[in-house]
Amino acid sequence: MDAVKNKTKIGAPPACRVLAAAIFVACALLLPAAISGGADDAVPISGFAPARVAAQRELEQKLRAIPDAAHAESNLRHLTSEPHMAGTEASHRVALWLRDQYRSFGFDAEIVSYSVWLPQPREITVELTKPVSRKLASPEEPVEVDKDTSDKRITPAFSIYSPSGEVTAPVVYVNYGMQEDYRTLGSSGVHVEGKIVLARYGKGYRGIKARLAQEHKAAALILFSDPKDDGSGAGQTYPNGPWRPMSGIQRGSIVYTQLYPGDPLTPGVAATASAKRLAPAVAASLPQIPTIPINARDASVILENLAGEAVPTDWQGGLPFPYHFGPGGAEVHMKLEMDYQQRPIYDVIAKLHGTLDDEWVVMGNHHDAWVFGAADPGSGTATMLETGRALGELARSGWKPRRTIVICHWDGEEPGIIGSTEWVEANRTELQNKAIVYINTDVGVNGPDFGASATPSLKELVRDATREVTDPRSGRSVYDAWREHAATFTGEISGTARQMPTAQGSGEPPISALGSGSDYSAFFDHAGIPSMDLGFTGEYGVYHSVYDDFYWMKHFGDPKFSYHPTLARILGTIALRLDEADILPFDFPAYALEIEHITTDRIRRAVRDEDEQALEPALDAAAKLSISASQASEALRAASSAPIETAKASQINHAIAAVEQAFLAPDGLIGRPWFQHVLYAPGSYTGYSSIEEPGVTEALGRNDSATLRHEAESLAAAFVRASARLDEVTRLAQPASVSHPSAAR
Repeated sequence: MDAVKNKTKIGAPPACRVLAAAIFVACALLLPAAISGGADDAVPISGFAPARVAAQRELEQKLRAIPDAAHAESNLRHLTSEPHMAGTEASHRVALWLRDQYRSFGFDAEIVSYSVWLPQPREITVELTKPVSRKLASPEEPVEVDKDTSDKRITPAFSIYSPSGEVTAPVVYVNYGMQEDYRTLGSSGVHVEGKIVLARYGKGYRGIKARLAQEHKAAALILFSDPKDDGSGAGQTYPNGPWRPMSGIQRGSIVYTQLYPGDPLTPGVAATASAKRLAPAVAASLPQIPTIPINARDASVILENLAGEAVPTDWQGGLPFPYHFGPGGAEVHMKLEMDYQQRPIYDVIAKLHGTLDDEWVVMGNHHDAWVFGAADPGSGTATMLETGRALGELARSGWKPRRTIVICHWDGEEPGIIGSTEWVEANRTELQNKAIVYINTDVGVNGPDFGASATPSLKELVRDATREVTDPRSGRSVYDAWREHAATFTGEISGTARQMPTAQGSGEPPISALGSGSDYSAFFDHAGIPSMDLGFTGEYGVYHSVYDDFYWMKHFGDPKFSYHPTLARILGTIALRLDEADILPFDFPAYALEIEHITTDRIRRAVRDEDEQALEPALDAAAKLSISASQASEALRAASSAPIETAKASQINHAIAAVEQAFLAPDGLIGRPWFQHVLYAPGSYTGYSSIEEPGVTEALGRNDSATLRHEAESLAAAFVRASARLDEVTRLAQPASVSHPSAAR
């Protein structure tokens, strides 16, 4: 943002902002007890009347005693028994098995199928033609101790949604292939038009790399995993360690999910057999230049022969020779032939019906994998199965869920978050009326370090649940181990590139904002369902490769299968608290605080002089939102301190769950209307990581005053809607004889 200055000019905030800040500080002092049991209970639980806390704790303890390592290991062994890519019969077999497992647990389970536009590779040719001739795109090498790596059913590595094409051209190395890399190339006088660009994985979603290569008029894109990033530069490589060997290839989708996820031909509507479909040529999410991933060994053949100027120090990877920009020295011939067809995908939807069948706790994980998928997604699938088994055992022992619990296993996540998106698009109205939360896990376990992303109102609930579960390695709570690790951890949740923030000095382990790259996206970004994403992470270098299999998990990811049941206990505890709560334990003051921080402390200081006035309504509305959040919190705390009539509690809880939907802009973000959440969305040029207040933030980055004004108006309107819904929560939660505090204003 070269032209955007740090601002102090807006000066003293209006009186309403001062009042909001004062009320918010007072409310923050009460947060530990907000929406909790009364002071007469030694250990209250948020959202539960004191008289119900003991029974809830007993129920949770019963659940946490059920998940075990043997079941989790058996689940994963079955799930990784064959490659099961989306759109194949093997993926269908996994779905059938999952359906039957949930039926055996006592769930009402079914398969929901959609017809989506999916390719399979027919021909992949990559070869160096100058200065010598050499065939590239070699397959991953089998490992003697790991028989699965020799499986003849493995599909050759490819970039799903690459178009077919044939290109012969000089190569230019573009580092990570992100925006700043193309700026460096331009300042060095290197142009990529008509060239094949070679980019290493990292720093952003591969679909962004494809889009940028296309925008810079490259003829084709080759992707590779540099050993500096997730191979020998990080540690011992497979099979001696957890990191990517030289022959390892990261498969992956390059569809433009930053525009919209799901089936490329049916944006915004479910991909049923009768759905009206776009022509592929006009589907905005489909890339237009041939793209293929190769391994580091093949990439070294290209890089070692590149001529041109030497690259900057931070562009140098882990191969044992100096890297050069090109072009010159190396020419490559690529031929890709893709078989595009309408192919079926299979979602598994399992319901454990509760007394209140119009309130749903929804949980999910995808079941399709690039190959065997032990970590991604098998660890999450095996864990979710254990959660479902535990809930089923509680039900068989006489417990009846208060709310309906819906556990979903999505197909087609790897190609572009398809299965979950299509289901949400098909059921959006019902979900907005019934779903109180969506709980996601994807790469459930690939190490011992807990991490989470969540909507701000649910962050404390996640922390509370981890306080109840023991960390297998340390013997302390997961919360304590997480807090200690978070003080220094600045890496990624392996595979999905979800950035974890550093600790902010509060002493609490950090929970990041929801971006994209997994199945919560349609729930949160499109339908406004409060969401979270949980998992245990570690040293994981075999992402989307043949080596992400049972042997890798057994030797490196979770050798004793102790973290799989640990995650099941956390997921189950969260599910039970949301299922059984008298008043849903949503922390709205925490949400308002994040909004105030983003809008006032960051956006306000970044806006240019001529655009200051455009932001004023949003600043005022954010201040009012803080007042409404504080009042709602106080009213909910009082309401949950004693037994509450079921009908009234249901009214309050529906109002609580609907607050998130207030942050949806009816017309969506400018340029990508599928994304409707005005507070969080994946960045247009990051793809995975979240952008806060994305419409305003990205307009600021482009110095686009017209878009900034529009997005600031949309933001202010969302804050006003959210305040009104919180005021309704306050009204509903108060005794009938108490007037609403805002009525006098």
